[in-house]
Amino acid sequence: MNEFLQKKWEAADLTDDYIFNKVMLDYDICLEVLRRILPDLHIKKIDLPNNQQEIALAPDAKAVRFDIYTTDEQGNHYDIEMQVADHHNIAKRIRYYQTASSMEAYDKGQPYEKADDSYVIFFCNFDPFQLGEQRYILHKHIDGVPEYVVKDGQTDILFNVPSLKHDVNPKMQAFLDMIAQRKVEESDPLVVKLRKRMAVVKRNRKWRSEYMRRSVYEMDQEMREQRIKEDEEQIKKDQEQIKKEKQELKEANQRLVEDNQRLVNTRNVIIKSLICTLRNLDLDNHLIKKEIKKNFDLKDEEIDKYLK
Repeated sequence: MNEFLQKKWEAADLTDDYIFNKVMLDYDICLEVLRRILPDLHIKKIDLPNNQQEIALAPDAKAVRFDIYTTDEQGNHYDIEMQVADHHNIAKRIRYYQTASSMEAYDKGQPYEKADDSYVIFFCNFDPFQLGEQRYILHKHIDGVPEYVVKDGQTDILFNVPSLKHDVNPKMQAFLDMIAQRKVEESDPLVVKLRKRMAVVKRNRKWRSEYMRRSVYEMDQEMREQRIKEDEEQIKKDQEQIKKEKQELKEANQRLVEDNQRLVNTRNVIIKSLICTLRNLDLDNHLIKKEIKKNFDLKDEEIDKYLK
């Protein structure tokens, strides 16, 4: 296990959310990345990036822990996330992060129009919407007037890291190429900083130990989730089988009822036919009753009903 975890640590790159997190804690790197993502904002400075920012929207609600959280000198809030696996819930995941980030943008007693803007940024190691775009920028639109953007201060930006479309500016493309381990211009100042920071992260024994503990926990969690999933699937199969067997039993009972009814009907026809034949032979009811009793397992009162 230790050898496996050591190799995993050595092979981990920026597509690993833990490594990405530790690299992006570097002030200069985080600031430059934000500048490349949002050049029109002309960000001058930011607060020290925080990877422990946790927000609970309600006492009984699921808390949000941001990968990287910071604000700039204009009060804009930024949440930067690395999404490695596609769990097919990206839209609702973004909504939850954006809600938490937006809560931070509202100060008590402050008018709504004074609320800070919030940006939720996802670097996805897959195409988040399967539309072939390299970058997705999400805003609210009005149905019937799609060209109108609702200016609520919320912006969601998602990057499809594996994409080769080169639809972003060259500096942003260099960062995406660095994440994806594609060829990059080594003279790019950000690339230089990233390589140095990666080396610092990999040499940090505390982070390495934390990474290994986290990996063991995640593997255990995956195994538990897999067992739970298998158990749930087995329970579902068992329930379906029980339901099927109940239906088959119900149908069998129905067929048995119908068969019994047919037997009763057939017996009734035979008894009535026998009575008719015996009466044609001028036998009285006493002899007819005796004959019926000899051939059928019937009580006197049951035979009487036929003789009426």
